[in-house]
Amino acid sequence: MGRKIYITLMMGLGLFLNAQTGKVGIKTDKPTETLDVNGKTHTNSLYLRNPGEPTMTGGSFLATSENALQLYDPNLESSGLFNYLKLTLTGVSGEGITDYDTKIDANNFLVVLHNYSFKLNNGNTNVMLDYGDNGINDNKQGSPDVAAFKKNGTWHIKARFTDSRIIANISTGPSRTFNNFTVDLYLMAYKRLITKHNISDVNADLGGTNGSTQTINKPSGF
Repeated sequence: MGRKIYITLMMGLGLFLNAQTGKVGIKTDKPTETLDVNGKTHTNSLYLRNPGEPTMTGGSFLATSENALQLYDPNLESSGLFNYLKLTLTGVSGEGITDYDTKIDANNFLVVLHNYSFKLNNGNTNVMLDYGDNGINDNKQGSPDVAAFKKNGTWHIKARFTDSRIIANISTGPSRTFNNFTVDLYLMAYKRLITKHNISDVNADLGGTNGSTQTINKPSGF
């Protein structure tokens, strides 16, 4: 009687055991992994070994997002985990780029600007900087201000030089009125799969030192 009840329960749960392969399937008679669940699961505790590494079979990445597990499927996702983007902006003025909205969602992607170049729209690379925008060769230039930053939920780009105007070094002499530059921006956009923690900006005053003796509080979340 007890044996019949046990068999009935096993069938009711849809639990299948393949003794030859050592694999257990729930609601599947052909388990492909050690434990193969064809359906939803619920548990109070779950321990994972190396959750960020690719699986042995499919090369997929497993990550946590809030309280759910996600299995990255490149056939279903709208973009890859790592996206390389070349953004070319033409017709740029001598002031450079102060705020260009890439429209990339800041909640789902992390954007890093890793390289850039300035040239004329015809491809000529004879570009100079006029410090102070005064038409005088000051033998100096402002600091490059080229970065990706978040604003209103999307990633924005700035590409300019502080206190300097971009000018064209053409054969007839530097043209300060030239406003037809091309800026190439090379971006990496990382798709967020692991739950992110919003960490406030860290500001530290080094007091004119090289920073070797300074101590700041550890950022929250680390």
